[in-house]
Amino acid sequence: MSSTMLFIVLLVITVARAAPVQDETCDVQAYRQSHCTASVFVQHGCTSATVDLIHTNFLQSCSSVRLNWAYAANNLTLIIGRQEHQAFTSDHSYLYYDPNSISNFNRFRVNHTHFDLNVDFDRHLLHGHVQFNIVRLDQKQCEYSSTIKNTENNEIPHNLDGKLILDAHQLNVEKVMYETTLLPFEINPEHNSLTIDMEQIPKEAISISIVINYSTSPDQSKALQWMTKEQTADRQYPFMYSQCQAIHARSMYPCQDTPGVKSTYTAKIICPKPLIPLMSAIQTKHDVDTNTFYFEQTVAVPSYLMAIAVGHLVSYDISDRIRVWSEPSRRERCKYEFEETECALSAAEQLLGKYQWKRYDILVLPPSFPYTGMENPCMNFISPATLVGDRSLTWVIVHELTHSWTGNLVTNENWEHFWLNEGFTTFIEAKLLEILAKDNGEARRFHSAQGWEELESTIIEFGSTNPYTCLVYRLQNVDPDDAYNSTQYHKGAALLWFLEHDIVCSEVEFDQFLRSYVQKFSHRVLNTDDFIQYFELYFPQAKKVDWKLWLNTPGMPPITINFSTELERQCRQLAKQPSLISDAQMKLLNANQIVYLFNLLLNQKPSTITYDIIKQIDKNCQMNQYSNGDICYRWYQLCIRMKYIEVLEDIFKFLGENGEMKFLKPLYTEFKLSWPEMMPKVHEFFEEHKKYIHPLLVQQIEQRIGK
Repeated sequence: MSSTMLFIVLLVITVARAAPVQDETCDVQAYRQSHCTASVFVQHGCTSATVDLIHTNFLQSCSSVRLNWAYAANNLTLIIGRQEHQAFTSDHSYLYYDPNSISNFNRFRVNHTHFDLNVDFDRHLLHGHVQFNIVRLDQKQCEYSSTIKNTENNEIPHNLDGKLILDAHQLNVEKVMYETTLLPFEINPEHNSLTIDMEQIPKEAISISIVINYSTSPDQSKALQWMTKEQTADRQYPFMYSQCQAIHARSMYPCQDTPGVKSTYTAKIICPKPLIPLMSAIQTKHDVDTNTFYFEQTVAVPSYLMAIAVGHLVSYDISDRIRVWSEPSRRERCKYEFEETECALSAAEQLLGKYQWKRYDILVLPPSFPYTGMENPCMNFISPATLVGDRSLTWVIVHELTHSWTGNLVTNENWEHFWLNEGFTTFIEAKLLEILAKDNGEARRFHSAQGWEELESTIIEFGSTNPYTCLVYRLQNVDPDDAYNSTQYHKGAALLWFLEHDIVCSEVEFDQFLRSYVQKFSHRVLNTDDFIQYFELYFPQAKKVDWKLWLNTPGMPPITINFSTELERQCRQLAKQPSLISDAQMKLLNANQIVYLFNLLLNQKPSTITYDIIKQIDKNCQMNQYSNGDICYRWYQLCIRMKYIEVLEDIFKFLGENGEMKFLKPLYTEFKLSWPEMMPKVHEFFEEHKKYIHPLLVQQIEQRIGK
């Protein structure tokens, strides 16, 4: 379907009316609260289809249209003329601002990408070519985002004509071709850009295809982690994986490295036998003789969701649409840990609508993976630290699969509005955990309470006046990784909790809004202004919300939310007398309660926790029995704070075996803040082990402890 098609939509709504009314102008908002079912009959030429809709969602999206009633047989029939964008593609006529991209995406827009790459483990690089289908934008026909900062001359940012500018970091570009024509190009290492002269391409060419032959850097690619066989779990074969979020895709391929540009993609990947490549796409073909794999992603995705991993991998199926991949030695542990994933995915569909990515597969990566999980579509990347044996980290899978709607379909326009990705996902994650718990009505509140404590820890670490503890903040000349913290997750979720409970005052109505929000903004990008505008349209009472206080004020949220539950009260009671915590008491807590308890202890005033208390807890509870990383790193952080030297070797062992950012950053930082006399040994250990840590995380740790 073309975006220029004019659809005639026949919406049939069953409502009771006292008398027929002809040609009555209708205020859609007056009927927003009407709880009735609807079906939409869509017709274009000889093609037609019936689509089920929640009426409020449809009416909201048509709220600016003046409707005429035609009454017949006690039914109300609305005939509405609308224009729809093509399904499963992003909106390529949307101009916006992104401080973290040098590319001129408001002049030229990539809408399809094809990779033809060889994976070279000997030289630690990818080489081959990438082909772009590019649209030259007619800016007079484009919609303008509120994020565009016009100059006095009303200039549009990212708008240079005559040249195509792509983000490119440490790439070796060999040549650029348009059909049979070599195009001049220039690489600017200072600005991390590739500039291609487009003057030889006819001005009237709206759709342009160019091919760029290139290779990645063996040691300067922030997106790619190359591992020797000794660095993997099985120690048999080398491994490589990518991590492109937030702005590191530019070191894997030249691109418009901004979340606001979405592109479908295909790929041809050649790697050495017996290794297998996986991507954030569906595998369509495998040539066994050459070990060539083909992939296709039919849903447009931004550059940060381009992903590849290559290793010695095995798999098993959880359901007809879910497969788990891992190194062979981890297969059985994965099988138990992720067995209930289909239930979680089905629950998410009930809340948010049909899953649109065909497959939801999971790849468990080697320990150096810096994140708990990464929502790469069709193939979520998951840390091996989730394999704790008791499914207590199920929330990780729930969080990442929720991104299949909030983040991957509905995407923040730039990284200054990151909370739209993570705040919504964290909020919905807690809802889904309560649905999955079934026999535990406290699950949502307790999980939210955990998030609140995490937020308090972040505010303590960053400072209550730090601008990066706002939900919306400026990133001009700032790497998004340097601003990254849990605020956008948990403060964003707290805002949505406040809106649901204090403004809407109905979980049922708020759930209807969530589904409507996803439907309206799917395959598009948005910023905070767009969210506010839509929310106030859906719920007029939201106009009384002090948005500036929530969005632009640093520190904790403007109100304290009571997440009190019996699970939470048990933990708080123990935290009041930490010296009396016993092994018997700890065994009465589940793993998530223990995590929450240690968060409470970490957030207490320094004088509350002493060396003797830490020693007593260790003696009473035999803390070395715990293998859950979420428990261990918090316990070790308390130990470092109190200079509890008895577990120092255990701490270094933990640091050497794990590569997660949320484990390593707080522990190395705590050494710097609380145990400075130990820093020479810490530096020595870090220098010896940093080759096992992802380059992105190495950089962040060095910023905190020095080189």
